[in-house]
Amino acid sequence: MPTKFKTIPVGKGKLGYTTSNVFRAPLAKVWDAVTQSKHLKKHFIDAAQGEFGPKLTPVSWTWNAFGSWTFTPIKYVKHKEIVFLAPSMDNKYQLTIRFEFLRKNGRTIFRVHDTGYPPKDLKGAFMMCEGWSEFHTGVKAYLAGKDLRKY
Repeated sequence: MPTKFKTIPVGKGKLGYTTSNVFRAPLAKVWDAVTQSKHLKKHFIDAAQGEFGPKLTPVSWTWNAFGSWTFTPIKYVKHKEIVFLAPSMDNKYQLTIRFEFLRKNGRTIFRVHDTGYPPKDLKGAFMMCEGWSEFHTGVKAYLAGKDLRKY
């Protein structure tokens, strides 16, 4: 598992996916739960270094069970989207991940678009899709006052 950022090529594979969830919470509250380490540490990660922001500085998330991943932001539009590069599970290439936020019909939609997987890494894509799906569920539970890591 990757422990720190290395210069590795950006994945050009055509394989990708989108996970999504709809929240009754205000967009700003969902944004904070997804992007700010003080909230992420309460429902998803064990530690963090850096924060997503307009300066596009690297951000690292750590899970005690899995290690650390460093993300390189390439676009930041507050309350709309964050695009960043993240190492693949095997650390051979970088994925392009886009967090998208929007309001529709009085609800907040949060989507994760994850792209750049080569066809031979279908297993890695499915593993990461599972992780982002769990992330959505954890955010929803956190906003409802629950920490699913306790169950």
